[in-house]
Amino acid sequence: MQNVQGLLLINLYAFLLIVSTCIIFFRKKHLKQVEDITYSKFLITNLFLSSTGLILGLLVSNIIYTNELLISISNKCYLMSLFFWVYYFTFYTVYVALKNKTKINKLAPIFKIIKYLSIIFIIVLPVNVAMNEITSEVSGYAIMYTYLICGVGIITQIACLISNFKNLKNKKFIPIYLLLFLGGAIFSIQVMNPSLNYLINPTLIFIAFIMYHTIENPDVQMIDMLLRNKELVENTVNDKSNFLFKVSQEMKKPIENIINSAKLYKNTKEEQYKNNLIDSIEQDANNAYFIINDITNVSSMDYKKIKMQNNTFMTKKLFVDLETSIKNQLSINNKNSDISFNFKTFNSYPEKLYGDYIKLKQIILSIVSNSIKYTEKGFIDIEVDTVTRYDVCRLVFTIKDSGKGMSISKINNLLSSNEDLENIDFDKTDNLDLKMPVVIKIIKMLGGSISIKSEEEKGTIVVVVIDQKINDTNDKMHNAKNYTSSIKSNKRILVASDDELLYKMTKILGSYNADVVSTLVGKDVVDKINAGDKYDLIILEDEMKPDSAYTILEELKKIKKFNIPVVIATNKDKKFIEKHFIEDGFSDCIIIDNIDNELKRVYEKYI
Repeated sequence: MQNVQGLLLINLYAFLLIVSTCIIFFRKKHLKQVEDITYSKFLITNLFLSSTGLILGLLVSNIIYTNELLISISNKCYLMSLFFWVYYFTFYTVYVALKNKTKINKLAPIFKIIKYLSIIFIIVLPVNVAMNEITSEVSGYAIMYTYLICGVGIITQIACLISNFKNLKNKKFIPIYLLLFLGGAIFSIQVMNPSLNYLINPTLIFIAFIMYHTIENPDVQMIDMLLRNKELVENTVNDKSNFLFKVSQEMKKPIENIINSAKLYKNTKEEQYKNNLIDSIEQDANNAYFIINDITNVSSMDYKKIKMQNNTFMTKKLFVDLETSIKNQLSINNKNSDISFNFKTFNSYPEKLYGDYIKLKQIILSIVSNSIKYTEKGFIDIEVDTVTRYDVCRLVFTIKDSGKGMSISKINNLLSSNEDLENIDFDKTDNLDLKMPVVIKIIKMLGGSISIKSEEEKGTIVVVVIDQKINDTNDKMHNAKNYTSSIKSNKRILVASDDELLYKMTKILGSYNADVVSTLVGKDVVDKINAGDKYDLIILEDEMKPDSAYTILEELKKIKKFNIPVVIATNKDKKFIEKHFIEDGFSDCIIIDNIDNELKRVYEKYI
């Protein structure tokens, strides 16, 4: 009797082991792959096996009051659990051995037939119970069938081992080795001493516990973090790609202007016109130098060179305060209805910066105040780009307006001033409406630079570049989490174009809080879709080189189950063949000449 109680105690420990294993496994999220799904069912089976085995042990040992019917029902429950243990274990073994979904799918119906037939046989076939004063003995066809079908399962597992003879070091086969070794040992012990049949359950549960450490059980939280980081990197790269594309386009303009002005200079004899051309060349040369040296030259971004660091401030707060103050200025000047105002920032900026928050705000608001004075109607736009290098963030503010503008000579006079602002004057500059010479001097004192491009009666573009220290590198991860969580819910749009239109479309769609992925190469579109990237909309420029929108569309159609709306962007000269674009397979057609309204229309239609 003491031996029986000891064996029951071992079964109790085994029950606690499988309960703790279930808790550890199910409290974590898991990928919905065959291996994890099978093991989750296998664990539940082990829980029932342990429970029914423990109850059956108490019943047949007469430790608790019982009768033949109760023992018979409990035995059938135990046999059912034992069958399912071998069933799921065998299925897992076959899955690991074959590693071929096609073959597994072919075998799945056979496994289902065996499962349903076995359930019927175990329920229908009898279990005979012989009770005495000490214990109860059970026998019958249900027990014989269960042992038989379990034997078939073990033979199948051995066959899987043999078929994978070259791959026997695979850790996933360890549970099978244990089953064959421990199962053989327990079977031998039970033949010599039938009263030790209670050792079967602890052995099977121990194998299930070991199996937990051999399955592919990736941490879903870690995978989620990796996916978020991947998404962060992709979107940051897109931001920087758009920024560099924009800069490269802006560099072309002054260089082209210089070339054209040089040609005109050679062909003219009028001195006044020559002087004007020289002024124009000087301005374009300054603009090109500004872009190359002050914006894109990241080697100049040095933590030690940053001047007048005063306090820590939230980057987003600076942008929000600027936007709010400018809207208030427009309202005060009664120009809020005549002038449209847009404030655009890219999302990948650091959360905190360390510098002169007051002067930064003062510079931008003074420039905008100047724009408001000389702009009766039209627009004032601000765009903020950021370039991060180690612990330095380069802020690039671009302020555009449609105001009166200024002459080249006036711009050159403003930018050529090398006078230093005295400290006493600097301390007095606490208002938000400074004159441009003072603004330029403050920018220089902050270690920044400024560029002004303007045409009379056409408007002005002012670019301010200032480096700021990043407050804490630990904030980058926090910023990454906030950034990725914000973009995770956005709709994804893939835009392909090989000219300035790409930047325009990216900027407009980005203002709709869409996750915009851009590319200059048409082939990238097909590669991204083939790679499994998911998008809600694809926009292709009509005349890309070397791949046209038609070529890309034909390649996309060849991809199985491709059903993403594809919109073609073309100029107004081709509007008359809009129906032909639709007939050829494009979902819609947008006219580049009215790009703002057209993008809004297709966004509302497809997103």
